[in-house]
Amino acid sequence: MKKVLYSIITVLFVTFSVSGQENKNVQKETVTKKVTVKDTKVDTKVVQEVKEDNEVVKVEGTTKQDQNSQVVTSKSDNTEKVVADDVSIDAANAEKMQQNMTRKSEELKASIAAQKAKAEKERQMLQEKKMKMQKDLEKRRMELESRPEGMSRLKKDD
Repeated sequence: MKKVLYSIITVLFVTFSVSGQENKNVQKETVTKKVTVKDTKVDTKVVQEVKEDNEVVKVEGTTKQDQNSQVVTSKSDNTEKVVADDVSIDAANAEKMQQNMTRKSEELKASIAAQKAKAEKERQMLQEKKMKMQKDLEKRRMELESRPEGMSRLKKDD
């Protein structure tokens, strides 16, 4: 039984030593992108891009020194992975936007009120001018219709 066990171990040892050496070298390059869009909603998206290069250096399993080595390089595809996708509401920015909207609304109302007051003032001025013109016209008519003493009044044709 011992002989069988020793023979199996020697066969395994010989096959592994004869098969050669492989040195694997894996390079991973990870690029993390964080995109943040701000408005009243903050959209934060974290994406990882992984580029992976595999290099395998193969050497024959002989006992020679300075053996030729063969380098096999394989590039895997770029993989994108979404790590975090978060949507939140920015309360401070929403409040600022609301304050800005109310300020603009108040400015618009004040502007409308100022325009209405100006229009009313112009209308009053025109009304006063019209009344003055009416009085002047009436005065002029009275002057023209009045006759000196001795002259008879003009008669109207009916």
